[in-house]
Order: sequence, then structure tokens, then C-alpha cells
Amino acid sequence: MPSSTSSSDNAYPAVKTSFFDPEHVERPVPERSWRVIVLIAAIATAVLMIGWETYWRGKEYIAGDYKNTAALWTVQRNKATGDATVLIGSSRMLFDIDLDIWEEMTGVRPIQLSLEGTSPRIFLTDLANDEAFHGTVIVGLMAPLFFTTDGGLRAEVLKYRREESPSQRWDHQLSLFLERYFAFTDEQTRPKRQMTHAPLPLRDGMNPLFDPRKLEVMTADRNTEMWSRVVNDEVFREEARAQWEIALKLFAPPPNPDGSPPAPMPDVVIDGVIAEVQADIKKIRARGGDVAFARMPYGGAFTPAEDFGFPRERFWDRLLAKTETVGVTWHDHEELQGYELPEWSHLSASEAERFTRAFVPIFAKVMEEAEDPK
Repeated sequence: MPSSTSSSDNAYPAVKTSFFDPEHVERPVPERSWRVIVLIAAIATAVLMIGWETYWRGKEYIAGDYKNTAALWTVQRNKATGDATVLIGSSRMLFDIDLDIWEEMTGVRPIQLSLEGTSPRIFLTDLANDEAFHGTVIVGLMAPLFFTTDGGLRAEVLKYRREESPSQRWDHQLSLFLERYFAFTDEQTRPKRQMTHAPLPLRDGMNPLFDPRKLEVMTADRNTEMWSRVVNDEVFREEARAQWEIALKLFAPPPNPDGSPPAPMPDVVIDGVIAEVQADIKKIRARGGDVAFARMPYGGAFTPAEDFGFPRERFWDRLLAKTETVGVTWHDHEELQGYELPEWSHLSASEAERFTRAFVPIFAKVMEEAEDPK
């Protein structure tokens, strides 16, 4: 009698198929309607995908909103040659200038290289060292980032551009295709990302995490506007403001041990930053290009942080004077004031259009007067 483990109990006994492979087992495939199985799987996949896409579109995510990746930035950086007009800065320059309006008014479409949380100084140096570039650079200046940070949140894009591989370029092209048609491909829709922002209680000793949620919608050439939900959803908007308050506390200089305000930034540090910027400007001007500066509106908790922490006479005015450049700051022009800032630091989409229409002629006039002082 065979044991309970005997191969005679196997419904599909081993079949010797080769003299050299006596252990090979051939198992016959059960009879199934494979066409039906494939069809059911395809229908289930389509239903789930449509449901997932519908869910996220119901939360105001849209197709054609491209991820602000290093690869997307690199494509635009590669276009910054010749006499191109290039915008560099942090998130305010990214949000507040509408490229369509600028092109409509001037006939020139600027190249948008600004990145959130990043000092434009590294981009200015990159352009200054590029012999193929001899255009105009407009530097968006957010004083706390510009004067205290050598790189910042997205400084790695320069390294990515130098080392980008063919496989990364192909991956980017595939991503562009998917992002053109699907809303659920947004980075924010991933379960891991959603869990990061889940309103879970903090354990003892933990500090709130500085990790802003989605704020923008971006086209393939990085024309960016504020996401509608930041404007329309009060809870989402208040969460964004809370993130900026966390950032201001995290990155502000700590008070002295006696509780008094920290000492202001020494003049030698300010002048050191300005000297680096001045050297880059000279390189660009030597090739026939030029550099100018701009400050975009801010409000709320940013007002005391920037106005008192970085007074214009020590930073903005000093920078323009020592580098012999011109600039436009919203403080000096009535047409650039009174705009809606839903989360204190960036203009809403409609306001960015209105602001750009006001900014372009002012900037053009300032540049014209600089070229011909008479």
C-alpha cells in the first residue's frame, strides 16, 4: 500500500522528459477559457482605473498637470541658450508670473527655471558659467532664501542635468504621456504620500513636520499657477498657512539665551553674498547679456519675517547698488499691490495673470531707463 506521501497519490504524476533532467515535472495546464479570463481581467482593470481617476478628479486633480521633476526642469534649462529671457527664483517667481501673458505682451516666451524652496543664486552661477548663454536673467528675490541659503530644497537639479541618463530621459517621456491624460498620476495621490499628511496625533517630543501639500498646477514648459483647491478649500488653505508658520519657526534664527531677538546678519555676510552675485553678473554682461531683480508680493506671517528680518535698505537696496543692476519690487508700485494671496506667499491663478499684466510694462520701462539713463 502506498504511503500518504507516495507519488502515486499525485494527480499529475511526474513524467520523465529528458535523460539528463530526470527530476523535471511536466504539469498539464487545466482546461480553461483563457480568452474569457483575459477579458475579465481587462474589464476589471479598466473599471478600477476609471474609478480611481474619477475619485481624484472629484478632488480637483486634473489631467495635463505635470510633476515638477528634475527632468522637467532640465528640458527647460537646455533651452536657456543664446539671447533667451530666463526667470530664476524660488516659488514666488514660479507662481506669480504667467508665461502666456508675458508672451502675449512682449512676443517673447520666458524660460521658467524657478524652483520652490531654492535660492536662485545657484542658477545664476550656472548660467554665468554657460558660454552658450548671453540673454536676460530676471532673478526673483525672496530675501530669506537668497541671502541665507547656498542651494536649498531643489539644488540637486543641477547635478541631475549633468548626469541624466538615456533611461531617465525615456522615463520622463513616458511620464509626460501618462500625465497628459490621467489625473491620478499626481505624486500627491500615492497612498504613502496620503499617509504622510494623515491628521495623526504627535507623540511626545515630536515636532510638526514641514512638508507642504500640493499647491500648484504646472504645464509641460513649467508655466505654473496656484491649484484651485488652495483658493477654494478653506481647510486646505489653512493647512498651507500652517505649513508656512512651521517653516518660519524652523528656519528663523533662534533667540538669544536671555530671550532677546537674535543679532542681525553681519554686513560681512551680506557683502559676501553680493560679491558672489556680482561676479556672476559680470560674466553674463561680458557676453552681452544682462541681469535684473524682482520682488513679488507677500503677506500674513511673511510680512514681519521679511520686512523686519531683512529690511530693504540692508538687503535689496544694497544688492542693487553694489551690483549696479535694476530691479522691481512690489513695494514701490501701486499697480503691484493689493493682490489676493490665499496662503500669504503666492498669488492665485487669476491674480497672477493680472499681476503679470501690470509687472511687464513696469519691468520693461525700468530696463529701458537703465540702458538709456537720459
